[in-house]
Amino acid sequence: MINVKTFLLIIFCLLVSSCSTEYQAEPQELDEWTVSTISPKNYTAVVDILLITGEKKKRGWTGLVSNYTTESLSPLKWDGVDRYHSGYFIEDAELPGLIYIRWHSLANKVTYNKAIRISENIRNKMREYHDIRCGKSNRLKPYKNNILLGLAPDGMISVFLNGRCFDNELQFKVQAVEYTVADDFVYPELSEEAQAYVDEHGVPTGIW
Repeated sequence: MINVKTFLLIIFCLLVSSCSTEYQAEPQELDEWTVSTISPKNYTAVVDILLITGEKKKRGWTGLVSNYTTESLSPLKWDGVDRYHSGYFIEDAELPGLIYIRWHSLANKVTYNKAIRISENIRNKMREYHDIRCGKSNRLKPYKNNILLGLAPDGMISVFLNGRCFDNELQFKVQAVEYTVADDFVYPELSEEAQAYVDEHGVPTGIW
């Protein structure tokens, strides 16, 4: 026969269990995100300027000055890359509306610049909550909160969306335009490995 203390303990446990199953924490609002850059292997890019304007045009951020980009594993693809690269981290609930980038392509010694508009559709994808966990810690990483800019040596920019638990998702491509630098500007040198590859294969166009 169950004594009173045991009976009360069982009732208490049932009540706690019921409350825990009925209560679900509200998803937190996306309030931190990144803009990152990457270039194809051996086609090194150096980001000179990155300016970001918020969607409501009330906020602005500057980052990635003179930052060598992370490179993909293959010269002609964006494959095998991590989800985060040379990223500029922003803590704000206001998402980007416009990104201006200027970078130096070291393989062909050309400087490009472009203003990239981030659509409401992309911002909605960034705000969408996913109940998903990943990594060794199996922590909840619910948002696609990284905009990745793939900087090709022909000036083509591939705009990806990803996150800690999400692979690269191509959103669109846009062609940057050449920017005239000062006459005395000196481009940094490629690594020996990269220079040897470019000498052999050149700088193709329309690949990325």
